[in-house]
Amino acid sequence: MSEVLPAGTQSVGRALAVLKLLAGSPDELSGNAIANSLRLSSGTANRLIRALIAEGLVARNPVSDCYYLGSGAVLLGQAAQRGFGIDKALPILERLNRETEEAINLSIRQGTESVVMMRVPCTLPLRFEQHTGARFPLYSTASGKAILAFSPDADQYLNSLPAKLRKVTPHSLSTPAALADQLAGVRRRGYSIDEQENIEGLRCVGAPVLDPEGNAQAALVIQAPTVRMSRNRMRTLGKQVAQAARDVSQFVPVNRAMSF
Repeated sequence: MSEVLPAGTQSVGRALAVLKLLAGSPDELSGNAIANSLRLSSGTANRLIRALIAEGLVARNPVSDCYYLGSGAVLLGQAAQRGFGIDKALPILERLNRETEEAINLSIRQGTESVVMMRVPCTLPLRFEQHTGARFPLYSTASGKAILAFSPDADQYLNSLPAKLRKVTPHSLSTPAALADQLAGVRRRGYSIDEQENIEGLRCVGAPVLDPEGNAQAALVIQAPTVRMSRNRMRTLGKQVAQAARDVSQFVPVNRAMSF
């Protein structure tokens, strides 16, 4: 017997889909782009957008006639950051940025993806741009591997993968067995590595932000171009990011997970 959903559930789900779409886009989106991305009719998309605008969660650019997250979404995000202790992590990210002069990310897990929640960019001339809300596969990122290595469902995730992993770059891992070996290495040394596996020309080191039970709730990551990130430097930065992640861990509330 199928579950009977409460009235309005579909509308709520669609409204949330609009918000997630805007949150994950680096640019403003037109009404047609939102409708097409979510496979909605223009009329349905416009009704949802108008309702979200009325609540301050979405705003319209009158010049481009496109939409972006409104101030209400900003306030909700700030409240969530306070609840999870993420706001207290920013000074630690900024300190690590000053020490290394490289970009620093705080990412969480959403299903099979790693999502950038907070970022302190690199100010050096050669750098990679990225935005908060950016999503990447867990298996191809330092953040994803740091989180997976200390997640209770790591084996379940590995078993769910196809025998041949999709190559994000030519350097990406090819098999679940190769990923399992890397996760074991993360547990031994306390930090993960990304050898141009997600973006060519970019190396990363990451470390898990653990809750009081030892489960990863987030990951702290240092990103740098390969010309500045030798393998020797990766080892040095790995120790630094691991210590910074331990510092962030003190702000993770008991029984309140960052990942979902």
